[in-house]
Formats: sequence, structure tokens, C-alpha cells
Amino acid sequence: MATIIENVRRKQDEFRANPVLAGQNMAMAIAAMRDGIKSPAWEFYMTQFARNELGSLDKDQLARLLGTDNSLGHPIMDRQRAYLVGNAFCGMSTIEGFDFGVESIDHGLTTAVIPFRAQICETTTIPALRTGTKRSGQKKGAKKAAKKAARKG
Repeated sequence: MATIIENVRRKQDEFRANPVLAGQNMAMAIAAMRDGIKSPAWEFYMTQFARNELGSLDKDQLARLLGTDNSLGHPIMDRQRAYLVGNAFCGMSTIEGFDFGVESIDHGLTTAVIPFRAQICETTTIPALRTGTKRSGQKKGAKKAAKKAARKG
């Protein structure tokens, strides 16, 4: 079974060969970052790095990437997970360094393989990107009113 870093480097080669995949990965990383480590978007993004070239899922690797292996809160592991998400944001300019900061994320893992079974469910879709929220609109309105009042006063 491949290690997480080997899976990351294999995906890096795929992104280098296909800019569309790199763009899709960037969108998934943004959704994962936006929704947080305990979200379906995070799990969807990280699952690709816990699958080998045949599609088999290693449950221990996925647990490490989700932080459900008791590594959540460990400063080095948290930083490596952050790099794995953050390295995807710049698209093609980050492809060469996609594995930067992730090198020892496999430390202490054993291998347990779960055969790949394709399925369609809510957690395997990419969440739609939000363009704004009601709250940000309210803040803008309040700022605008404050500026208007300051000009009058």
C-alpha cells in the first residue's frame, strides 16, 4: 500500500499533466478550508490522498488526514494537514511544491486497506462555492450608514 506522501506525489503528477484536475483540486481545497476539518468537504478533499493508484482506501491514512486518529491538535500534524490544503490554492504555480510540508505525515501509521467501491452520496459532491452571506451584506449596509452619518455630522 502506498503511503500518504506517495499518494500526494502521484496526485501531484496527475495535476501537472492535467490543469483541469488541478483546478478542480483547488476548488475542493477551498471548500475544505472554508467548511473546516470536521466537514464533509474536508473529508472529500482528503480522501483522494488516502487512496492508492487502484482506488483502495486506507482507513488509517484517512483517519490521519481527518485528525480522527487522535492527532488533531498535534502541532506538526495539524500543520501538515494545513499544507496539504493550502498548497492547492495557487493552481498550476503550486504544482511543483504540492508535497511541500507534508513529508512526514505518515509517521507512525500502519496499513489497513478498504477496497474501493464507487458510490454516489452527499459527501462525495463538491459543495457549491458561496459568493457572500447575509451577514456581510448587513455589515456593508451598517458601514455605509455610518459613513453617511459622519458626513452629515
